[in-house]
Amino acid sequence: MFYSIDRFEENFAVLISDEDGSGLCVDREIIPEGAKEGAVLKFENGEYIFDPDETARRRKALFMRTKMLSKKRKV
Repeated sequence: MFYSIDRFEENFAVLISDEDGSGLCVDREIIPEGAKEGAVLKFENGEYIFDPDETARRRKALFMRTKMLSKKRKV
């Protein structure tokens, strides 16, 4: 299962589930060190693992969608 880091609040990280879009708060200490807002985490064997490939893929897809939308506005 995949989660994206929505934001950090005090000692918690707010994660958004890919499965149903629900949010959950987890202790910031169990988030991989260096993971930032927008990072994609994989939940396996009871732990969150940073997935750099999925994070990069999603950022690129978002960039491309944004680029397409800005082109449509100029027309």
